[in-house]
Amino acid sequence: QAAKGRHMAERRTLVTACIASLACVSVMWPAMAQDDDNLVQNFDFEDGNGPWSVWVEDGGAGVDHKDDNGEAFSGKNSYMIDIFNAGGGQRVELHQDPFLLEAGQQMTFALWLKSDKVRPAKMIVNHRADPWTSYGSADIMIMDGDWEEHWIPVDVTANDDIVGIYLELKDTKGVVWVDRVRFYEGEYFPEEGYGEPQAVDAHAKLALSWGSIKTDR
Repeated sequence: QAAKGRHMAERRTLVTACIASLACVSVMWPAMAQDDDNLVQNFDFEDGNGPWSVWVEDGGAGVDHKDDNGEAFSGKNSYMIDIFNAGGGQRVELHQDPFLLEAGQQMTFALWLKSDKVRPAKMIVNHRADPWTSYGSADIMIMDGDWEEHWIPVDVTANDDIVGIYLELKDTKGVVWVDRVRFYEGEYFPEEGYGEPQAVDAHAKLALSWGSIKTDR
């Protein structure tokens, strides 16, 4: 127990040193996972856009993305991704990275989503450079109407200082809102007062919903 306490203290010291450095915070945003803490910076978008980024694969797609104070699951803001001009079926991705993790850590990636229509998406956690090692991913379905939470388990198989979390969409027309993003060490647990999650492996629901998707060009 004493050795474990010293190890956790060393990890906390590393985090404190990083936070104390303005360059580290403003450029890299790294963190060590511990004690079920949420590692996501600006997880509820109450502080604007940073350090989130959006990547659009097809240069012909029209995408507007920003914090939205007209729609939120909690607080005042969510993050809106409005694909107002469809592309060629390529990727539109919301990212945050890098995270500093150790081999053997078991993580959870969770977020609340809402859309103006039913649409498929993908949740991914990986190494943000070649060979793009995946530590966890799952296909999900974003439903229209109500906010729903989705989550995936993450198995970190290597020491990695550039882990990224992201939501992958396709560049079909429509609006998606994101709120309360979590990335923490340990198994999934619902936040008290924030409802129950939607299982990402609900295959029957996924298959039924897929048939109702309309692709706007």
